Amino acid sequence: MEHKRNIVRALPYLAALIVFLIVTLFCFAPQFEGKVLSQHDILQYDGMTEDILQHREAFGEDPQWEGNMFSGMPAYLINMKYDGAVVKTLSKAFYFLGQPAALIFLAMAFFFCMLLCMKVNPWIGLIPSLAYGFSTYFFVIIGAGHMTKMMVLAFAPMLFGGVWYAYRRNMWAGAALTAFFGSLMIGANHPQITYYFLMIVAAFWISELVRAYKEKILARFAKVTGLLVLAGVLAVGSNAGMLYYIQTHSKDTIRGGSELKASSSSMEGKEGLDLEYATAWSYGKGETLNLLIPNLYGGSTEGGFSDDGEVAQALAKYGARNMATHLPAYWGPQPITSGPMYVGAVALFLAVLGLFLLRRRVTVWIVVIALLAILLAWGKNLMWFTELFYYYFPMYDKFRTVSTILVIVGWCVPLLAALTLQKLWSGEVPREKLFKGLKYTTIAVGGIALLFLLLGGTLLSFTGEGDSQMFGGQQVDDVFAAMRADALRSLVFVLLTAGTVLLFYRQKIKRGGFVLVLALLVTADMVPVNLRYLRRDKFVEERHNTIRPTEADKQILADKELGFRVLNMTVSPFNDATTSYFHRSVGGYHGAKLRRYQDLIERYLGKMDIGVYNMLNTKYVIVQGEDGTPEAQLNPGANGAAWFVDSVRLVDGPDAEIAALGGLDTKTVAVVDKPF
Repeated sequence: MEHKRNIVRALPYLAALIVFLIVTLFCFAPQFEGKVLSQHDILQYDGMTEDILQHREAFGEDPQWEGNMFSGMPAYLINMKYDGAVVKTLSKAFYFLGQPAALIFLAMAFFFCMLLCMKVNPWIGLIPSLAYGFSTYFFVIIGAGHMTKMMVLAFAPMLFGGVWYAYRRNMWAGAALTAFFGSLMIGANHPQITYYFLMIVAAFWISELVRAYKEKILARFAKVTGLLVLAGVLAVGSNAGMLYYIQTHSKDTIRGGSELKASSSSMEGKEGLDLEYATAWSYGKGETLNLLIPNLYGGSTEGGFSDDGEVAQALAKYGARNMATHLPAYWGPQPITSGPMYVGAVALFLAVLGLFLLRRRVTVWIVVIALLAILLAWGKNLMWFTELFYYYFPMYDKFRTVSTILVIVGWCVPLLAALTLQKLWSGEVPREKLFKGLKYTTIAVGGIALLFLLLGGTLLSFTGEGDSQMFGGQQVDDVFAAMRADALRSLVFVLLTAGTVLLFYRQKIKRGGFVLVLALLVTADMVPVNLRYLRRDKFVEERHNTIRPTEADKQILADKELGFRVLNMTVSPFNDATTSYFHRSVGGYHGAKLRRYQDLIERYLGKMDIGVYNMLNTKYVIVQGEDGTPEAQLNPGANGAAWFVDSVRLVDGPDAEIAALGGLDTKTVAVVDKPF
């Protein structure tokens, strides 16, 4: 009898894990057929690390210097094995499904575990966990190859789960969970996402401080806070080697600012990223509504037109109909984007419903941090607010792509949905309160979808800069039709969710049916949208997912002279690391390159100053040949790996130093700042 009771108790937990496994297997089916995901950033990473891996294999040690990118840069932020990273090493056991599928499974499983820490019923916990794991942003970044970012997002729910558990249940167990998952997040080495989730923890801490004051439990609050600080110290300490090198290196990178007074990459006396660079990817104010309507702004710059729409018909005249699905449909304010921050109509409806059903003390801190994230995601579209944080909030100026902060909203929405469902599950909601909440939530959330369904053509332009004449305007018809289709689908899911809640409250469906229907609605809502941005054709045979040498590469590799460098003009040279896979490149791809080299790029290399390229011993330039294939051209003016000069010109300060390079004969004269 006891054995049967244990099975019954374990059933919801097993059911949740089985559901997470099944949906993950479906979404990543090609991975389990032996294919691999073709990811831009992974190919770039292969180019970044090849020189390091060759050194490690040849000498059995980590090099401190990577010679094949940006004429050489420290290896700390690229690929380095740190002694004593025990927790990070153990975390590899979590990836038993293989990447990237394992990351979506872990995101769901750890969100589920977080809800268990918060005493949410496991049957109910399944639904918001699906919503969190199915966040469209997750599939977008996996497709782009931002794997460290996704690792942190998978572990992050349990960081909060540990903090909540410490304050509300057992401080020792909660602190242990916080230390462990904090260590995993730091070890994954994406500080920006870790920083955002620490903002969530800070908001919750303030809420708990207010609660402790009102309930006169400040002594216990102080003990828990001290214990959590110790947990944070342990999490940092377990990654001390990596963090030390990153911190040592950071001040000399573009994230530490430029030492030039007249630099476009920094303001005088200000460390951190250039504000314009940091806010280049700012979410549009209206674009924020794609949290509810995914195709509101066209979706993606990587493609998105229908294969039977107006654009496809226009291309059919030229025999290129199949090109329509690869043309950029996105028309919003961001330079490029791989997809929207869609959180799901079902989850968003339940979250908003919670604002009417839950106590204000429960929701206020969640709403505040979510709204703060939205305002900061607007970046240059709300510059005064962005500048407030950029100049005065610790470390905020170290991060670019401000729209990324919407991951906070992607966590808050399913959390609010979970708390709402738990309230409904408990049967504690008065009839009048529920009916009022359902009415206003349906009007608010469904009304937005209905508004764009009926009046979207007058509310939005559907054209971005420079594309208004493309195909004679047929693209406007296509993106308008896509927007209306998504507005309609979101409206349908809102109404179905409202109807399901109403039927459950009236006991027309049982608890099991309630969970089943909502789980199916979340899955049907999110998966088709996600597969737009992680299409099956992005999975390729493994042999095709490698950097292959061109004839130009082979020609250069045949030159056995040491120390020369290569400029590849067939790619964006300072945003592409594939050249570094084979050669000592003057370019590369990294978000924290040396600030002095960035100054050189902006002042000379980007303007093709041949004297500076000669100074860097750029012996070969890869260009597009007449037949369209890359070809290698010899630069006879390259200075060589080392040379003697006739004289040294001493100058005062870095500005004078870099200015002196202009028009300088670097073969005969060297410029040196006096302190050196």
